[in-house]
Amino acid sequence: MDSRLHLFGIRHHGPGSAASLRQALDALDPAVVLIEGPPEADDIAALAAADGMHPPVALLTYPNTEPERGRFHPFAEFSPEWQALKWAAAHGRPARFIDAPILATDVAETEDTVVADDGDAEPDPVDLVAHDPLAQLASAAGHSDGEAWWNALIEQHSHAPDVFRAIEDAMTALRASRDEADDNTDEEEQRREAYMRLAMRKALCENEGEIAVVCGAWHLPALRKKGPASADRAVTKGLRAAKCAACWVPWTDVRLAAGSGYRAGVLSPAWYQHLWEQFGRAANRTEAVATWQARVARLLRTEGIAASTSSVIDATRLALSLSAVRNLSIPGLAEMRDASLAALCHGDVIPLEIINRELIVGSGVGEVDEAAPQPPLLLDLQRQQKRLRLKPEGFPKDIALDLRSQAGLAKSVLLHRLLVLGVDWGTLLDASAGRGTFREVWRIEWQPELSVALAEAAVHGVTVEQAAAAAARMQAREEDNCARLAALVRLCLLADLPDAADTTIHRLEAAAINVGDVLDLAGAVKPLVEVLRYGTARELRTDTLRRLVVQLLIEICAGIRYACHNLDAESAAAARGEVAALDGAVGLLRDDHVGSLWQDALKGLAGDDRVAALVRGLATRLLYDRDELPADTAHGMLSRALSSSVPPIDAATWFEGFINEAGEILLADDQLFGLVDGWLVGLHAESFVELLPMLRRAFSTFDLNTVQRMLERVRQGGGRPAAVLVSDPRAAAAFAAALPTLKTILGLKQS
Repeated sequence: MDSRLHLFGIRHHGPGSAASLRQALDALDPAVVLIEGPPEADDIAALAAADGMHPPVALLTYPNTEPERGRFHPFAEFSPEWQALKWAAAHGRPARFIDAPILATDVAETEDTVVADDGDAEPDPVDLVAHDPLAQLASAAGHSDGEAWWNALIEQHSHAPDVFRAIEDAMTALRASRDEADDNTDEEEQRREAYMRLAMRKALCENEGEIAVVCGAWHLPALRKKGPASADRAVTKGLRAAKCAACWVPWTDVRLAAGSGYRAGVLSPAWYQHLWEQFGRAANRTEAVATWQARVARLLRTEGIAASTSSVIDATRLALSLSAVRNLSIPGLAEMRDASLAALCHGDVIPLEIINRELIVGSGVGEVDEAAPQPPLLLDLQRQQKRLRLKPEGFPKDIALDLRSQAGLAKSVLLHRLLVLGVDWGTLLDASAGRGTFREVWRIEWQPELSVALAEAAVHGVTVEQAAAAAARMQAREEDNCARLAALVRLCLLADLPDAADTTIHRLEAAAINVGDVLDLAGAVKPLVEVLRYGTARELRTDTLRRLVVQLLIEICAGIRYACHNLDAESAAAARGEVAALDGAVGLLRDDHVGSLWQDALKGLAGDDRVAALVRGLATRLLYDRDELPADTAHGMLSRALSSSVPPIDAATWFEGFINEAGEILLADDQLFGLVDGWLVGLHAESFVELLPMLRRAFSTFDLNTVQRMLERVRQGGGRPAAVLVSDPRAAAAFAAALPTLKTILGLKQS
């Protein structure tokens, strides 16, 4: 190793490591700074010093033709790599990234790649050493918590540069134990370290001064290893780097946390930020502790929880005492938390959860300087976010939009356009909020992965509006399902993309011609009718859409009877749902001609024995609701459907379709109640047991008040004279014995 090469092993996102690194760089004054990071981002590394860069931020690197293979490389203000970039810019020295590039072949995950949480899987002991060396070191030192041990030793202090030699010695011993236990060294790790060694050799050839290398401490032994350059070239031979783009994107405190699944994450980003801010500022440890407890008190007050100045003093004293008892030079996070719980939260763990979320993990979202190169689509989104005062935040936030105001409508349009692009920044909290009424309630939460989704969507256009319109047209061309096309039409209209909506409507018209089953068309009607009925808040152009809806409904009314013939149980349940949805859609449309056709279609469904019993029952009930069936006719149909000549399973299925969500009908119509009561009483025991799950499902649609009133009605004798159960002791005893089963059917709790 050349004596001009100085290796500094750090922990990613460690405030103590960052402070020690700043001291080491000041003492060394290197000619160039090499940093473990993406070489594709060398050209924009210096932008870390721009005034508009406010961590947490991340470098996003991705192949030009495959943005979905992008990698995030996050930085907090207390990240040693970030401080190395800032130092290099402040001193006019070049900073270069030396990690392995994204290859043109398949990419393996690195520790800078956002990965899914592995859940509760048991880690391999050798793998544990590689990916959690802190736990191994803490165990060797007699401590069970690697995070707390490392914090107390390294991250809560600003050490002299000599600390890096001690870290390297520890990692060298760990790597040696790993290599002895496992001969199969990770190929990806070997490749990365070979690339870094080659970059170090190149820097030695190109520079005459001192060279600083900032890398994860785990890699130190491998980078220090002597060997010919030819060996490293052999490891990387035949590997071709992909043509990539790089940009800065905002990151979040939540995504910095280890709990997010990010391998190089830390448990407490906001606490680390507090430590970083205290280095060189607090005159003594008492002041540093008091500053933290004062922040806790301020947060609790904003949440409506009393937190007095005297309690802050008590918490400060308690934290210092706990550190002394636990033989620590300065209180750590555990001592701070215990002191806050006792003195400020009075033993209540609920306020402690608020402290953990806001002050330990944190909810901050970084900002990127406007001059930094970013995907044009992301730039346009950021401009709109700023104009609409719709700030991206790392935690869920509910917002209510009034569509009668220009600002509320503009926010809704933006969120809908992002949904077209697959960027789910916002989610409507309930279905009624999405019908285009004058009020919408959204839950918004910015996740860094949305930056990748925007990068993927950049192929469609350079603005959100342009890209959303192009993406919708492409989706329409590739879609054949009428229901999904109808949902896309609705989304385009709500996103104020009229041209894309027209294209999708024409595609839906063409797809509807080729549909053989009208039930497939039924799923397309409801979302379109909702737009027609509630579209006034957005001043939508609906003439073409109305013509299409009327055309679809006429076709459905003509063929739905035949589509419901001879269905199995699953298909019958789906058909019932479609008929119920169609009935609601026709009611919303308020078209007399279509309404008349639909009434005729319902009569055809109700009177055709080949139609599935579940659908026949529903159609009968819908006609009865509208007084389209005289009471005596409805009673006759119910009597025939529940007669002893009808198989019990068919009768129960018809009844389930009829009674669904309509318990008030039975309470209001004595004759109907008596018919149902007589049918149930007349069932044989075996048939009753067989039908019990179906009956339970049918009655479960009633609200609790209806169920209780129905139970009282049965207790009093149902459709028969009320004196029957009162005067006949045997009947009363039978009712008492049957009461638990009856309560089960009606969904009442046993008492």
